[in-house]
Amino acid sequence: MIDSLDRELILSYILHKPREYLLAHPEPRLNFLERLRLRRLLRQRAHGVPLAYLTGHKEFYGLDFFVNKHVLIPRPETELMIKLALQKILDSRFEIPISILIDIGTGTGCIPIAIIKTLKHKNIKTFAIDISRQALKVAKKNAKHHNVPITFLHGNLLEPIIKDHKLTAMGHKLIITANLPYLTQEQYTQEPSIHHEPKSALIAPYGGLALYEQFLQQLQKLLKAYGCQLTAFLEIDPSQSPRITSLIKKYLPNAKIAIKKDLASRDRCVVVST
Repeated sequence: MIDSLDRELILSYILHKPREYLLAHPEPRLNFLERLRLRRLLRQRAHGVPLAYLTGHKEFYGLDFFVNKHVLIPRPETELMIKLALQKILDSRFEIPISILIDIGTGTGCIPIAIIKTLKHKNIKTFAIDISRQALKVAKKNAKHHNVPITFLHGNLLEPIIKDHKLTAMGHKLIITANLPYLTQEQYTQEPSIHHEPKSALIAPYGGLALYEQFLQQLQKLLKAYGCQLTAFLEIDPSQSPRITSLIKKYLPNAKIAIKKDLASRDRCVVVST
């Protein structure tokens, strides 16, 4: 069953008209090809294909992002990470400026693009990393669309930064954002609405924290190599707070840890500071 809003949004997409146009023209005339396309998209939506994949677009943090089946659809709860990162960057109490931003598992590129687009005047060198070359193509397209300068790197988590010495003699504060796969297989199975999205961007072994543990291992090496001051923002499932805290203490014993709640008052973002 398709609700009226989804139908209106699909129809406005086909007609290249805003939804307001449909409110003024509730029975628009469609040509033969438009009718065929409408039936096809409505059929796909009825089978659970996300609306964002059908239209190729998703709004996030007030910005429009191109999406396709190779990337995770940006979600409202991730906007908390944007707000926290911006607060940190704009905090005027720090003598040393934050001059490098690294986004891990960038997908659509929505996190670094939203941060840099909002800052406008700040001179921050930005890297975005993904292990999927297809995802990087999407992120590059979004960065070009929003006219945001980002260096995109292909690789596993922090490896491209560590191997290629991207931070040599940086001497500044560093921010890392990471929205890595954190669902378990059981959680994935119980949520049919996400089954059309890339599974590799959703699920991780060992209770959903395998990639975060690997990331923390790499982060330990990076901090030893460069001695930089760091603030990292990690999105998690609310049930993972105790375990992610233990992992952070294992690899970064001197780090400060704070758990931030989303709008539903659920643990959502872990802030790690060194």
